[in-house]
Amino acid sequence: MKSILIRKWFVVAVAGSGVLLNLAYSFDLLRLFFDPQYSASVREIMISAIVLEIGWASLLVWVILKPFENHHILLVTVIPILLGNMLHSLAQIGANRASFSAIALNTVFGVLYSGLYVVAFMAGKTVKSRERH
Repeated sequence: MKSILIRKWFVVAVAGSGVLLNLAYSFDLLRLFFDPQYSASVREIMISAIVLEIGWASLLVWVILKPFENHHILLVTVIPILLGNMLHSLAQIGANRASFSAIALNTVFGVLYSGLYVVAFMAGKTVKSRERH
């Protein structure tokens, strides 16, 4: 019983970290949306990004509410984490603002953080249906 509780809290903690991260990004994008230096076309892209961040946070809240039933969302979350991480590195290279060490560090953190989601997915997966309640 204690093992199930630990696994449940681990899944909830990982999903909660994703909710906080997505909400932080969405609030930052919302703040930038009202910055007059950005053109209408950039704001249009920001709207999509804000909606996607809030939508993904909502999916992760769903995992928090039912961690064993919805743990598959954690596995799917790995894809945008890795893609976003790669795109961030490419943007830094394109803007000539990144050193090799900054890109490597960003990549390491992205891989480790996405690995945390895979481990949380597996923690939620190992619970038998009769033990969930």
